[in-house]
Amino acid sequence: MKCIVGMSGGVDSSVSVALLKQKYKEIIGCTFRMFDSPKVDEAISDAKKIAERLQIPHIVCDCSDDFQKQVIDCFAAAYQSGCTPNPCVTCNRFVKFHWLEKIRKQYNADTIATGHYARILKFDNDRVELHQAVHKEKDQSYFLYQIAHEILKHTEMPLGHFSKTEVREIAKNFGIHVAEKPDSQDICFIPNGNYIAFVKKHIGYVENGDIINESGEILGHHTGTINFTIGQRKGLGLSGGPFFVKDIKPILNQVIVGNKESVRISDISLDNVKFINGPFEGECDVKIRSSNQKRHAILVNNDGKVSVKLKENEYGIAKGQHCVFYLGTQVLGGGIIC
Repeated sequence: MKCIVGMSGGVDSSVSVALLKQKYKEIIGCTFRMFDSPKVDEAISDAKKIAERLQIPHIVCDCSDDFQKQVIDCFAAAYQSGCTPNPCVTCNRFVKFHWLEKIRKQYNADTIATGHYARILKFDNDRVELHQAVHKEKDQSYFLYQIAHEILKHTEMPLGHFSKTEVREIAKNFGIHVAEKPDSQDICFIPNGNYIAFVKKHIGYVENGDIINESGEILGHHTGTINFTIGQRKGLGLSGGPFFVKDIKPILNQVIVGNKESVRISDISLDNVKFINGPFEGECDVKIRSSNQKRHAILVNNDGKVSVKLKENEYGIAKGQHCVFYLGTQVLGGGIIC
């Protein structure tokens, strides 16, 4: 039995290798070069050291072209069109798991594995289910809903039952030098967290425009619609109020604001909906941001057009973010808020 493990150079993927060594006869560690930076070089170096420590072969795969097109370019384009994207969801589907599956076939391996905090349940009838991690504070199932059932069938996520504290302790026991390495808090390709400056540089220009109320009255001016997201209150530069961003219209170069109640909604339309185990309709829970608690909702599937009706109005739901559906701890699927 052979397994390809994605290694980021961090503690989570390193512990995954250590745990899987007890199960698989052969493990190959794989680190992706998604872009060029000293931080990426450091991650690759750490992964190589860990692979040596755990006595497994290690390969580096350059997937920078896919990462540029599928993640960075799409991230900038989303902001340019008035949306608030989540690049981690896109990266998992189009880069990480796409390439792990590609390498699995290339090396004739049985399984791929990652250090994500989520659980994959496998059944005798070839069915698999994606579930939240046992410890919800580290759960990453929200970012994985777009991974196809066919890939999940031969994927392992061995950290789904562990807390972060337990994972760090396991790393120490195995002598893994990154046991106390801090978790990354920023978008990986924007290490300083200044995504607005990144988008401005990427698209090359930003036009000034008007901030208006729902009646069309000009209240102020902005220096680019990419500076705003739905529900935003701070940084509007308006007197009076308080005002909240209700809509962003890049074609008209306008930002529309209203009071807080005007940005509370219960009906959500979705695009690009994916179901892991086939279509679902009815009562479920949803997450409309990765950091949010789940909300009670009704999922409506009208001839393939999926929408969500929340049991209670929610504040600041942003276009471009992902709405993920849950039944208990099981991930049913999700879609992009439009």
